[in-house]
Amino acid sequence: MASNFELLRSTVSNLSIDDSNRTRLLSDLKLAVGSLSSAEQKLAIRSLELENIFDCLNSSETEQIVLTCEVLSQLLSALEPSFVFRKYEEALRRALGHPAPRVKQLVLKELQRAADNSSFVEQLSLQEAILLSVVACVCHEDMSVASSAVAVLISLGASPVGLNILYAAPMVQALRAAMAQQDVIRFRVYEVVAEVAGHSDAGLQAAHDSGLLPALTAELNNSDILLQMNALELVTKLALFENGLQYLQQHGIVTALANKVTAINEDPLASLTLPGLIKFFGNVAQLWPKEMSAEYPNVVTALFETFDSPDLVLLGVAMETVGYIGTSVEGKYMLDSLGDMMNKTMKKLGNKITNLPTEWKVRALNTVANLLELKVADQDTLSLAITKSWFEQLASNPMDLVVSVCRQPFTELRLAGLQVLRVLAEQQWGQENINSTPGLIEFLLDRGMESNKICKDSKFEVVKTLAESPTGATTFGNVMLLRLQEFIREGPFYVQAQSEVAIEGAL
Repeated sequence: MASNFELLRSTVSNLSIDDSNRTRLLSDLKLAVGSLSSAEQKLAIRSLELENIFDCLNSSETEQIVLTCEVLSQLLSALEPSFVFRKYEEALRRALGHPAPRVKQLVLKELQRAADNSSFVEQLSLQEAILLSVVACVCHEDMSVASSAVAVLISLGASPVGLNILYAAPMVQALRAAMAQQDVIRFRVYEVVAEVAGHSDAGLQAAHDSGLLPALTAELNNSDILLQMNALELVTKLALFENGLQYLQQHGIVTALANKVTAINEDPLASLTLPGLIKFFGNVAQLWPKEMSAEYPNVVTALFETFDSPDLVLLGVAMETVGYIGTSVEGKYMLDSLGDMMNKTMKKLGNKITNLPTEWKVRALNTVANLLELKVADQDTLSLAITKSWFEQLASNPMDLVVSVCRQPFTELRLAGLQVLRVLAEQQWGQENINSTPGLIEFLLDRGMESNKICKDSKFEVVKTLAESPTGATTFGNVMLLRLQEFIREGPFYVQAQSEVAIEGAL
């Protein structure tokens, strides 16, 4: 191992005195480092002076820059971020200003490592020059560089120490200067603001006090409809967090968006924002279903009206949103309180499963699965009655509809149908439907009928759910339950051995 260390040291040393052979030396160094174990790398690299390698970035030759980045990535990843930034702060700062995106990415990767580790954030927060350079990278035309810079700032803002530096005066000034350059850069900054605001109450308060969060919500009234849509997408992310949604309510933004939904027909261009508005209120309803129904009934009505829209994109969003609301028991209760509106919607879903193109059939089936999903711990008389009632509204014979989908030649359709069967298998009324459907148990237990691995796994999950259900014995009887349990023990890909009988005189 000593000879390997000496080879590393001599190679690194030669980089500073042998300019003409730098590419070869870097290649040798890359191989030498790669031959060391992780423990050996840590021992060897701490004793190396990496400035000579960083200096190799000062080149116009692409091959040399690429090799230098590869070698530095190997070496730096073996070191603790605290050591890297303590010893190579200036080299990293210069590298972050390098014109090549690959070099910027190298440094941003190290910054991400530091920002993701709370024990190093305090040290990172002292690197103001580097962090200001990260803000400059947010403005970069290379999307990979800009996205990495945004990710570093979001991670930085996730800790109290990092949050303080993110919203310190120099950083906010730099962020505002970046926002003034282009719309696309402004919204990259807004992405940082929205993500950090959702992480904590302190992050939300800092975003508000800086004026950046109010600036984002003001974009919802931008005269440019596309910018409105971008702002709505970020505000929707914020609404995924309870503190974010409370902020939006307190500042009248939820009410303003509800008014946009009800006034959508007054402006033809405004209809472009409807899918985004539906997603937003889907998040509101998922968190606070009762309040959503009580405070914004017009929005709920508008959501269900979109099930009649000829716009398949809008229809897809509406289906997914209703399914998302229905993933919680409280959401199911809210939807059930709509009475006939929900019954009609289930009939429409059944019709769409039959008549829409494959992609939307799958989305309709996924919606049905979300609406009917009811874990054992959430099952009671009322919730079971709701899911059973909804299923019965799908079609005149809903089991025939689902089973026919499970026999389709299209993998994605079969998977969606099997997902519905798995949801049915969790509930006793669903098990009874499965048990009384002619040939369905045999279909599920026949491994030979399915050649696709993913579908085999999915069928196995249906049988597993039936076999492990606390109501399985009551529904199927002990003999069938033992058969289901044996199937589970054998696994999804079991092949029964074929016995051969020798016949005297056979050739």
